[in-house]
Amino acid sequence: MEIESKFLVPEEKDFKELENLSRLASYTISEVKAQLNEDSFLDTENKDIMASGYYLRVRKSSGEKGKWITIKSLGGFKAGTHRREEYVSFLPEGLSVLECPDLRIRNMIFEFTSGLDLFPLITLKQKRMIRQLKLEGKPIADLYLDKVNLKSESRKKIYSEFEVELKSGGTAEDLETIRDFLLSHYNLVENPFSKFERAYMFRENLPEKTLLDLRERAVCTQVANYKNIYGKQAKILLLLDSGSTQAELSLLLKIPEPEIEALVSRFEKERLSVFPFTGAKKKTLEKKLMFYFQSGKGSPENGWTEIGYEEWTPEALLKFYGISIEKAENITSGALALFDGFSAYHGLGKEERELLRLASLLQNIGSTARKEEESPISREIILTHPLKGLKLHELKILALIVELQEPSISEKNPCLALEEINIDLSPAFQNKSLTLAAFLQIANALETENHMYLPCGFRQLEGTVEIELMGANAEKTVKRAEKRSELWECLFSTDLLFIQAKEPFEAKKSEKKSEETREKAEKRAEKRKRKETQKYTVSPEDPMAFVAHRIFAYQFSQMLAHEKGTRKGEDIEDLHDMRVAVRRMRAAAIVFDEYIESEKVEPHIKGLKRTLGALGGVRDLDVFREKAEDYLKTLPPGREHDLDPLFLILSEEREKAREEMLDYLDSEKYSRFKKDFSEFLDFPESWVLPTTTEKHDSLPHRVKDVLPSILYARLANISAYSEWVEGPYVSVERLHRLRIAAKGLRYTLEFFENVLGKEVESLIKDFKALQDHLGDLHDAAVAAEMLGTYIKTGAWKLTEIEKVSDKKQVPETSEGIEAYLAYREAELLTLLDTFPESWEKVRTGEFRKKIESAVRSLYEST
Repeated sequence: MEIESKFLVPEEKDFKELENLSRLASYTISEVKAQLNEDSFLDTENKDIMASGYYLRVRKSSGEKGKWITIKSLGGFKAGTHRREEYVSFLPEGLSVLECPDLRIRNMIFEFTSGLDLFPLITLKQKRMIRQLKLEGKPIADLYLDKVNLKSESRKKIYSEFEVELKSGGTAEDLETIRDFLLSHYNLVENPFSKFERAYMFRENLPEKTLLDLRERAVCTQVANYKNIYGKQAKILLLLDSGSTQAELSLLLKIPEPEIEALVSRFEKERLSVFPFTGAKKKTLEKKLMFYFQSGKGSPENGWTEIGYEEWTPEALLKFYGISIEKAENITSGALALFDGFSAYHGLGKEERELLRLASLLQNIGSTARKEEESPISREIILTHPLKGLKLHELKILALIVELQEPSISEKNPCLALEEINIDLSPAFQNKSLTLAAFLQIANALETENHMYLPCGFRQLEGTVEIELMGANAEKTVKRAEKRSELWECLFSTDLLFIQAKEPFEAKKSEKKSEETREKAEKRAEKRKRKETQKYTVSPEDPMAFVAHRIFAYQFSQMLAHEKGTRKGEDIEDLHDMRVAVRRMRAAAIVFDEYIESEKVEPHIKGLKRTLGALGGVRDLDVFREKAEDYLKTLPPGREHDLDPLFLILSEEREKAREEMLDYLDSEKYSRFKKDFSEFLDFPESWVLPTTTEKHDSLPHRVKDVLPSILYARLANISAYSEWVEGPYVSVERLHRLRIAAKGLRYTLEFFENVLGKEVESLIKDFKALQDHLGDLHDAAVAAEMLGTYIKTGAWKLTEIEKVSDKKQVPETSEGIEAYLAYREAELLTLLDTFPESWEKVRTGEFRKKIESAVRSLYEST
């Protein structure tokens, strides 16, 4: 976070005096250091970085080999102080900005631009004099006195500026004292703009006070090219910004003046939130799918294969995931018929038509998942399996169109759907995606049991378009289509009326019968969750149910042994050990599920789940605090209190969590669970499944008979993740699921460690390393989310955001917390970037050989 005050220096006399400063109020000033800078500001042709609320600067300073690359947020001026997000990295000679060594900056550029080319937007030169402001030897701020030279075609402008940038040793009170002194002793004018903002306004010949700020103007310029409702609204705002009156626009655009007045009123209150693709999104960590672009090898603009990723075709993806090609082609024909029939409304071209075709083919690619997860999984598949010939922004458009097919979207205001979807696309591309998604929503309603009711006629009526459908008995289809037309009607303010065509239509049957898919919905995301246990003495001849009983009994005793220490709360390890014991029992229930009677075990598993939930809140806060204290140890002297405001709220949250935990441990429900589970363990014969069938056929149940298949099944679960974590995008949520799967195999190995030979020790070690890496990654993601929420809202829990008043005060001394947020975000990106190294260790053929060796040891010990 950059915190500074900026002033224009209109008089040369004041410039000279500031140049020769030796003291400023009670602060001392170091010797001056002169520097010549040339700043180039880059953006895409459509100014996607500006539309995201940031700008990208590349600075070449005299005497340095290389350049400095900086990303800063726009705006941020309030009450005399500029507060901006700032990310800075040095760029060695010969590297492009997309090869920036700083992972955060590199991925921010990909996020903002979606891989589109960058062009120089503005260039300025400045002569800078740099000094340091100190108080009792402690650095408080950096002082910059600049002569800035702007040039735009035949126009030139030179102006002087004085900046005071707060450093870690300074406070908001220091900055206010310095600002008051400067304004009272020199003829200075507070400058509400960054150099980029001022240079851009000079280039575009814009006044300082306008209806739209720079981000708003960039967004409206992008969106105004579209014919839907948001394009019209953006055009109105741009024309008002250029000086047109509401009355003039009413005549020009044939829009009632009260409608324009209502838009202006909304915009003054909500600003860019009048557009669904730019407002503040209600995201929770559980709902949003976070993707990380593996950009270390450069830009994908020339094709994914050049950076090491396999490209797919739509046909190959459909076959791989077992999707009916016939149904996909039916829906595609309907969507394209709608696109062509409504061309006068949307004004889109061939490129958009091709994107709609691909989205229609691939929308059901995730249908092997649970119904409620189908759209998000389809989106994830598209992002992790790049289609041949498509660029990054086109893949993202496809993914967004597909996710907008979620059935519940038609049941609420469809134009607000984007507020619940996390997608990194420019407003223009999101607006385009909405229109294309509207066609596909209707096309889906026109398909029934592999029969497509094709639109065959479009008739314009007053405020309505009448659409004829070809096919007999289309009454139900008409109702479905009208219900799924809500998004279209929202975007174009035109009702759609579907009717059955007068001439019945029978679809032609293909001469060649489509080859039926052999693999239909076989794969499920995760067959079972894997759980954990400790080392036990196990014999290859032992029945699996016998091993399960020993694990339950031992871990239950461990849970009870650590309960007293957990209640006292003096040693956080007691709570950790009690929680681990509970988790191992839940793990055992899954690992041994086929050998124990699940109906009798299930009530006790519910008790374990409740207990785990009661312990989790306190443990999570303990881990968070522990990592925060480790971070403080890395800071220089004088910053040991950086996180005191955070620790205060953590203590309050932990106290509340402890009260809830103790209430549960003192409850009748917990007491009854312990009693019932203890009695359950006393009579294992009542819940062990038979080892023969009703016809007295033997069933495999001994360790040596079933363990190999269990190990290979768990290894297959791990291997299945390769298609999700090795592509151009990596989902943080998918990595979390991989961690669970890896934990499952590790715990299974630990259960049977003494019968699997010496090789198993290195296997367990490898899996623990992968598990720890993914655990740290997940912790960093959660921590970054929670810290960001706290800094912005003052709330700690994500579920409390909407309860927090807008007037809630976040502690003023949040610089240290912001620095910690940056530290955790950098940690997350580093862990993501180094994940392939950890993954490589467990996916090689050598690793599989270790598994095979462990299995052989099982038989050698019999």
